[in-house]
Amino acid sequence: MHLIFQKIPGLATRYARKRITRTISERSADGRGVFLNLGCGTRYHKDLINIDTFGNHDIIPWNLAKKLPIPDASVDVIYSSHVLEHLTPDDTRRHLQECHRILKPKGIIRIVVPDLEKIARTYLTCLEAALSEEEGANARYNWIMLELLDQMVRHTSGGHMLAYWSQADVPAEDFIISQVGVEYLRSRSYILEQNSTPKPSPQNPLSVGLFRLCGEVHQWMYDRYSLSRLLMEVGFSKITQVTSTQSSIQAYTSYNLDTEPDGSTYKPDSLYIEALR
Repeated sequence: MHLIFQKIPGLATRYARKRITRTISERSADGRGVFLNLGCGTRYHKDLINIDTFGNHDIIPWNLAKKLPIPDASVDVIYSSHVLEHLTPDDTRRHLQECHRILKPKGIIRIVVPDLEKIARTYLTCLEAALSEEEGANARYNWIMLELLDQMVRHTSGGHMLAYWSQADVPAEDFIISQVGVEYLRSRSYILEQNSTPKPSPQNPLSVGLFRLCGEVHQWMYDRYSLSRLLMEVGFSKITQVTSTQSSIQAYTSYNLDTEPDGSTYKPDSLYIEALR
């Protein structure tokens, strides 16, 4: 869950700007190529320039809702996974315009977002099964409703999804794993280690408003048509839908961004789109 709107103190912002500029210059000079991993969260690689709200030795902190401190036509590859859905449509367009600006001609952008089409089709299948009273269909229906809606409407961190994953026995667990993969398994393991049940937080208009602006909630969703059209409108070309293991990026799967070391897909309910500058 990306917290892309958190404010970064002014001094840290200046330091991050210099760090980004220096890193790009160094990689351009030594011929390694400039590969940005924007909004990396916990999915980062030491050979990439990893940027997210909170930094460490391997991650440079930057608010992705702001202009990127990167020169025009200086980047070879941009990767962005499960970030755009946390931006408003207007901010997403501005962000993609920034990506287009900083990419070199023929540079590659790879966008990964929750696949609205896939989730919606799965919802309809689960609905029909539930109406037909198929065994286990009710639990699958309950989950797909959460997957579709919860992160758009929640008022507290984790929302109803966290409560669902915190049950002693999680209904339709195999179905959840088929939809969200490793994300569920790791979250479930953490929940069990904590040995506690989430309690509803007191809510008031101020706390709800602050939470909904923090970056955790989904502001929009995309399918192959809407995302491809948006990329085309901001200037990208050769827009192609790929899989978690397909890419025009050299040695892409070695970074394990969309896959695990065993080759399994990290987030199976994702849409993968690549395009050229």
